[in-house]
Amino acid sequence: MAKKSTTKNEKELPYSTVNNLLDKLSSLKNFRSSKKFYIILVALILVALVIYKKNWFVAATINGSPITNLELQMRLNREFRSQTLNQLINEKIILNEAVKNNAVVSEAEINKKISEIETNVGGTDALNALLSQQGQTKDSLRQQIKLQLAIEKLYSKDATTSAEEVEKFVESNKAQLRATDSAGQTKEAADLLKQQKLSQIFSQKFQELRQNAQIKIF
Repeated sequence: MAKKSTTKNEKELPYSTVNNLLDKLSSLKNFRSSKKFYIILVALILVALVIYKKNWFVAATINGSPITNLELQMRLNREFRSQTLNQLINEKIILNEAVKNNAVVSEAEINKKISEIETNVGGTDALNALLSQQGQTKDSLRQQIKLQLAIEKLYSKDATTSAEEVEKFVESNKAQLRATDSAGQTKEAADLLKQQKLSQIFSQKFQELRQNAQIKIF
C-alpha cells in the first residue's frame, strides 16, 4: 500500500507544538477556575465602577480631595442613628397596634387627605414647594398622614367633647379662632378640642404600648 505523501501546501503540526497548545489551553482553563482569576475580575470591575460610577463612591470633592460616601454614611450613622431608629420603632409600634385593632389606613384614605391639603395650600405645585422648603418629601408626608390617621382610628372615639366645653373654649379663645361667625367658631373649637384630647389620650396609650413592647436594639 502506497504511503500518502505530504504536499508542499500541507504542513503537519509538530507533536511538540500540539502539546504546548494543549498545555496552554489547560493552564488557561485552570486559571479561569482559580481564586486568583476571580480576584482579578472583581478588581477590574471595581476599577471600572470607580471610573464610570464615581458618585457611587465619592460624595464630594474639595480642591481634588474626596469625601467618600462611606465617610458620609459613617457620620450620619453615628450622629443620627439613635434618633432615626427610635422614630422608626415608634412608628412600627403604632402601625402594629392599628393592624391588631383593625384600624389599618388605606392608600385611598391617604390620597384623599393629600388632596385636601393640596386644596388648602393652593394646589400640587404649592404643596411640593412647601415640602421642599421644610426639607420633606411626598413620601415622608404620606407616612405622617398614615400615622395620624391610624391614631385617629384607634383613639378618636375616646376623644369626646361636650357642648359646654366647646362654649367655654370659644369664649376663652375667640381672638385666636379663624372663623368669624358663631357656627364656624363652634365647629373650629370642637375640632381643636378633639385634637387636644386625642393628643392627650394617644400620649398616655403610647407610653403603655412602648413599655409593653419587646424591643431589641442591636
